[in-house]
Amino acid sequence: GQRIAARAKEQEFNLQRRQRQEEREAGRRQAEFEERRSIYARLNTAARQYQQALGFYVRAMVDDAVTDEARADLADARQGFRDLYSDAQMILPDKVLNAAMSVSASLGEAYGLIKRLEAGKPRIRPDAKQAETIEMAREYAYVTVYNQILELRQLMREDLGVSDQ
Repeated sequence: GQRIAARAKEQEFNLQRRQRQEEREAGRRQAEFEERRSIYARLNTAARQYQQALGFYVRAMVDDAVTDEARADLADARQGFRDLYSDAQMILPDKVLNAAMSVSASLGEAYGLIKRLEAGKPRIRPDAKQAETIEMAREYAYVTVYNQILELRQLMREDLGVSDQ
């Protein structure tokens, strides 16, 4: 009788231990998901803000109305994205990281293009066989970069399991 009782007690103890382990594991997975969701939301916001700041800056260049405030806004958006991207690199799964790398490179390319134009030192584009123009900068910021951000956002949504695709 005692042996049966001891065995039942041991089984009960093992069951409770397994349940606690499963609860801890579920809690860990939930915390990781929440962290990933948070970084995805912030990265998407920072990328969009940087892209919009680039677009506003191009518009200000066209209007010959670049101010210190516009420069500061662009610098802040750029730094905000770069800081968040740096943190995100340690968390993002490879597929999302590759898309984030493309977004980062495109944002950097757009920034460089705009700054070269502002300095009056456009490069000759081998693909277009012409010098960079303000229209190229506008197109790059509003179309190319924007589309890459949309692709990144879609991959993040898929990774979180909230996309229908």
